[in-house]
Amino acid sequence: MSDAAEIPPPQDGAPFQRLHPLSIILKSLSMIGRNIVAIFVLHFSLFDQNISYTLLAALALISLVVGVIALIWSRFTYQITEREIRIKSGLLNRNNRSIPFDRIQDVSLEQKLVSRLLGLTTVTLETGSGGGEDGQLEALARSDAERLRDTIRDYKAGLNMADTPSQNAPDTEDVPPLFAMDNRRIFIAGLFNFSFVLLAVLGAIAQNLDFLLPDGFFNPRNWIEALPDQDLINGLSFWVRVGGAMAAIISLVMIGFVSGIVRTFIREYSFRLDRADTGQPGFRRRRGLFTLTDMVMPIHRVQAATLQTGPLRARFGWYHLKFTSLAGDASGETDHSAAPCATLTEITPILNECAIHQAAPDLKFQRVSSAFWWRRAIIGCLLLAGIALATGLILHSGFFALILLAIPLSLIFFLNWRHHQYAMTDKQLYVRSGWWRRRSTILPLRKIQTVDVSQNPVDHPLDLASVTIAIAGGSAIAPLKIASIPLPTAMDLRARQLALQNLT
Repeated sequence: MSDAAEIPPPQDGAPFQRLHPLSIILKSLSMIGRNIVAIFVLHFSLFDQNISYTLLAALALISLVVGVIALIWSRFTYQITEREIRIKSGLLNRNNRSIPFDRIQDVSLEQKLVSRLLGLTTVTLETGSGGGEDGQLEALARSDAERLRDTIRDYKAGLNMADTPSQNAPDTEDVPPLFAMDNRRIFIAGLFNFSFVLLAVLGAIAQNLDFLLPDGFFNPRNWIEALPDQDLINGLSFWVRVGGAMAAIISLVMIGFVSGIVRTFIREYSFRLDRADTGQPGFRRRRGLFTLTDMVMPIHRVQAATLQTGPLRARFGWYHLKFTSLAGDASGETDHSAAPCATLTEITPILNECAIHQAAPDLKFQRVSSAFWWRRAIIGCLLLAGIALATGLILHSGFFALILLAIPLSLIFFLNWRHHQYAMTDKQLYVRSGWWRRRSTILPLRKIQTVDVSQNPVDHPLDLASVTIAIAGGSAIAPLKIASIPLPTAMDLRARQLALQNLT
């Protein structure tokens, strides 16, 4: 008997299922929400603010949306066999898609606010084919979604359905997590995530609804002229006006802090990192206030770890641990937060799970050439001097003072050089960079794919070079780089990395 005959056929008799009926409500609300602005526009323009016509148009829109979505729902079915998922969809053009479990690399669960209220979960299947998500089941019950994810993970771990211990596995809520954040920790993380996203959101809303605002709303002159005590303001002293400007700046800073805190709470609320209890070993991460995401990152797909911090954050001992992984979340992001605001003591057990270790206290780091900062300082000062000269001659002589910015600019380049260091052991490479945004990358040598040594025109006269290290899943825009080291040192570093990589 041939090998092909020994392979049991897939369970073609497994029933085809439909998504949860509540998905009709979910999609209808989403579609109506995206078109509600059109109703407002019709109410104030074509319907001349006639409430009867507006209500009729709204009812017609709701009926059309619900009817079309219900028809689409009735034509969408899926089937789960022992080794694949089959999806049938489409109204006029029918699409039959088969996704073998072997091709599925990642399964992520997501619940937006309305979905959570309705008890529904979106399952996203990633195959790594380069075209984004390969399949999506937008409305399953939470238990069904978790069962599907566990089935796929057990299959990829080589477990049969009868051998799956998931039914007897303890609830992860009863097992201590690897890392979790309460509201106090999330608040601390938000303090270090300064952002003006709130101003951007309010500005976008105002721009899209400008037809509801009075004429000249965005013109500052109209607001100044509307003040009853305009003469009093004009009579204020210079220092009072400076104090008002400072108060405005402080207000903007406070808005930035509030925006960062709100943004962090929305993204990291109820953050919890656990060991995956089914299938291949991995990390299970759950977080989100309005949109709850639940993803599992296999440990064997972790490529590198990055510790991010800053001068103030490091002084208080807070770090942000991220993993670079071949696994992507629902948005396609491959840099995953494993501990957004943690101490080194809390980070160590997480790193140990994937055999990545922090630098030993006695490990000696090498600093790059001082040309790293003074070349940038010279070029930056020359550009700044050109801008100051041009604006001072053309606009106003006060712009000559821009040249004073050369001092803090040079200081920033100097501090960045002081923090750009590297070290290597027999198993790992450590690279530190940045002063304000400090990054410490820990890269297992066995994960290195390519090591490139390059020289730009400024490097040649000083016999310097840069070493660029590429890993699977890493950023092509901002790859890991060791800059401004002597060319012989760069060549020796590459040879040592490749030699140690071959031994591991």
